[in-house]
Amino acid sequence: MKTTGILTTMIAMLAFGLIAGCEGPAGPAGAAGEAGVPGDPGTTGDPGTPGDPGDPGLSTGTISGTVSDSAGNPLEGVTIATDPATVTADSDATGAFTLTDVPIGFYNVTGSLTGYNDGATANVGVSSGLTTNVNVQLSLASGALTTLTGMITDTKDPAGPVEGAVVTLAGTSLTATTNAAGEYSITDVPAPGPYFIDVEPPAGDLFLATGSREAVWMRESTIAAEDMQLSARPPADATYVGRATCAGCHADQAAEHIDSGHWHSLALDTSEMIETDSAWPAVGNTIDTGINARPPSSSTAPMVRVYWCQPSAGNYAMMFGGSTCAAADGEMVPVSGTYGGTGDGGVRHTPNLGVYKQRFFAKLADVPAAAGWTYTSGKDKDRLILPVQISQSGNGPIWAGYHGGNWNDRSRSFARKCAGCHATGMTVEWTPDSNGYVTAFDYIDLNVACERCHGPGSAHAGSSGGLGNQIINPEHLTPEAERQVCGQCHAADEGHSSVPATFGYPWNADHAGDVGGGVYVPGVYALGDFIGNLTTDGFAAWPDGKHAHGHRQQYTELGASLHTNNPYERLTCQSCHASHSLMQGPDEVEEDDFVFTGTNANLLNNERCLTCHATHGPFADLALEDVAALHQAGGGEVEFEGAAITYTDDQVAASENNIAEAVVLHMNTVANMGLFVMYDPAGEDPVGRCSSCHMVRTAKSGGWTMGLDQFGNSALVGGDQPGHNFDIVSPQVSEEMAMTATSDTDVMPNSCGGCHARYRYSAD
Repeated sequence: MKTTGILTTMIAMLAFGLIAGCEGPAGPAGAAGEAGVPGDPGTTGDPGTPGDPGDPGLSTGTISGTVSDSAGNPLEGVTIATDPATVTADSDATGAFTLTDVPIGFYNVTGSLTGYNDGATANVGVSSGLTTNVNVQLSLASGALTTLTGMITDTKDPAGPVEGAVVTLAGTSLTATTNAAGEYSITDVPAPGPYFIDVEPPAGDLFLATGSREAVWMRESTIAAEDMQLSARPPADATYVGRATCAGCHADQAAEHIDSGHWHSLALDTSEMIETDSAWPAVGNTIDTGINARPPSSSTAPMVRVYWCQPSAGNYAMMFGGSTCAAADGEMVPVSGTYGGTGDGGVRHTPNLGVYKQRFFAKLADVPAAAGWTYTSGKDKDRLILPVQISQSGNGPIWAGYHGGNWNDRSRSFARKCAGCHATGMTVEWTPDSNGYVTAFDYIDLNVACERCHGPGSAHAGSSGGLGNQIINPEHLTPEAERQVCGQCHAADEGHSSVPATFGYPWNADHAGDVGGGVYVPGVYALGDFIGNLTTDGFAAWPDGKHAHGHRQQYTELGASLHTNNPYERLTCQSCHASHSLMQGPDEVEEDDFVFTGTNANLLNNERCLTCHATHGPFADLALEDVAALHQAGGGEVEFEGAAITYTDDQVAASENNIAEAVVLHMNTVANMGLFVMYDPAGEDPVGRCSSCHMVRTAKSGGWTMGLDQFGNSALVGGDQPGHNFDIVSPQVSEEMAMTATSDTDVMPNSCGGCHARYRYSAD
């Protein structure tokens, strides 16, 4: 039993591979086993309780925003709706609105208000459960009635209200009168505008009329115009006190003015003499000018040759007849002073300071023909202008004749022909006959001084004066009156006085008992009452009657230009010029939110033109910031929204490139100037300058510039004074003139001939 148990155990261990041993061959497979009994299926459970229904997804959203007019002012009571239609709402006092429960989708959001054109914002998307913000803008409907409000003050410091001023919208019968607070309100103004504002002062002699330079746009139901100020008026008994008195309180303006062309035009000595090393001879030598004139002893004797001399160092003279200055065998007249010529190439070498010519004074005591002229006073202050001048411009410098046939006639005296524009605080008397010869002469300041533009200042400087009181402030006159400040001397090359009609400057003796004592006073009088032929033959023009041929007629041209005749701005001379200084642009320019100061904007880089023309018209895509960068590059300062800004060199370069592209595009679009035209704002090439095409030099002060046409014949290229019409002079105009011209200077220059010989037309 024991052996059997061990054997059984070993057999079992071998079967499980626990005891190593020899493995025999596999036995045959056993028969399949018997199938098992199927299991009992489980019992099915009871069904569960159904859950609560889920929330459906949101199908609406919200639209909110503001509604304003075209000037950005909020509008109340605007009905806001959607298209397609859903819900509506009205805007509140701040222009805000909210549309709730708007089905999701895309809509046009519309706004409507009586008196306004409907406004709409397109393709506004509404999303489930979200708020979409939009802005809607409405413009006034044409003919909608609006209200203009404003205030009129004086120019004192501090300014005070002006009661009784009559405010009118130019070109309409809509007016209002200011109350004690200086306020006015003009109702029932048809929209949308624009309108200029004109203001007549209350009765009395305290104030002068004014007018807006920029039009006000009636783009909302009520517009508040900028406050306007009325310039004071000197009283009838005010007298001239002189520049030195003005400088006592206005030192800064006086310091600028003393370097200006207005102050340095005339000198009663030879300190401003030009071309002394070239045009004038060395001491003891002689220069034959090639020009003939009447001898100093007679205004009727035959004309003789005029020679230039320097008898001793620094002393200059003209000799009439004879052989040489050293022989002194002719009639010698010393040069006692100079008239103009002190700018480029002159003593001061300064731009914008009398660059066209220089004339020369002689004392009456040195001209024998004047010995018999009777004066009750002031004969020693009068002068004659010698008959040979230097023309610096054109093809100069050259000698040129000046009234050689009558230079020493009494009708040519300085007091009779020139003093009204070249002296300030002038008094004059004359013979009561058709000649109107001067018999008494005096002045306070030689040259254009403060009171020439601001009126006589005795009351202003006296005990009853003070800031803004009893003195004229030209920038607060009407635009036309401010232009006439300059126009009194820049209107009519062939103009003459009204009473008597024999002076070569504005004068009206009928006003001898009023302010000015016969002198034109800006804002007080109309210029046409002092220049007797202002609107007839005083304007020396080319045959078209529009473009100046003679010099100093910028006022007349500007008055006929689009710069004064447009619905948006009424420009004045001061818009582009600084009368107190040598600056070629105003001291400060404000445009939109930019302020340019220290400006010396010139014609080379188009800055002064683009300051106004950028952002609209042909230059709509040019940003004003590009012009600001150009201004800074020229040494000026720039502010934007009251803060100083500075541009890097890279920004300046980018702005110059933008300006160049805009100008080239304009030249190609308007004038079809070709693919290869270039413009460099920092360069010297005249191509691309606004002035090259829009300020054609049709007028001559010193000399004409002559050149060659495409066939090699001589032709007129231009004068030395740019036109102020600002239009384009077509070459066809010049071509037609050339058909009947007998001289090259009978053919008016045009916008293309300055650069292109094929557009110059010879009379040959």
